Amino acid sequence: SAVVIRLAAATMSFAFAASPDQKIISDLQTLDKLSEGQLEQLVGLTFDTLTTGRLPEEQIAAFAGEHGIKPKPLKDILRGLIFFLSESLKKNLSSESIVSDMTKIGIDAKKSERIGSLWKTTFTKLAQTMKEKTLKVNQLVDLQWKFGVTASSDSLQQVNTCFLQLKFVINTGNKTEDVLMEMTLPQFYKFLQQMEQAQRQCAAYT
Repeated sequence: SAVVIRLAAATMSFAFAASPDQKIISDLQTLDKLSEGQLEQLVGLTFDTLTTGRLPEEQIAAFAGEHGIKPKPLKDILRGLIFFLSESLKKNLSSESIVSDMTKIGIDAKKSERIGSLWKTTFTKLAQTMKEKTLKVNQLVDLQWKFGVTASSDSLQQVNTCFLQLKFVINTGNKTEDVLMEMTLPQFYKFLQQMEQAQRQCAAYT
């Protein structure tokens, strides 16, 4: 029965997440109530959201109106599907793993296969889009540094030792974020050596 399937899914481990929140599982289980056409359309909306980074509000409203579904429950289902597919994308899951997870959740075998098929045809494009987004939103905007000397410490060995403070300013997409780092001189020299090796490898590919 549906109750047994829901209880079983709550105790299972999945490829997309070891122990996902029960709300996510519950939202995903609602997919089984949709027709194959509705499911395919909703999965398409999810792919659009992952590609653009924002919920397609107008398309959601149109889908809700066309199929007589209230917008709030529809958004819950969509967010569950977005979480499922985005986590699957991070883990580079195969279409077989998608089908397996959907079946475990309680989705009809035929619908699970359809979701797996849509994933297989869209995965490469999604992966490329996510890669480009990551490169764009995690760009280094500025780097600031300064040397300091430890004036006091619980350990006498650390007094009068030099250290380096770094501040990375990162573009996270809609804002910048400061990432602070402090290193001893030996750590800095090791870091510098690794950066020089990275520079040589980059030069070899250009």
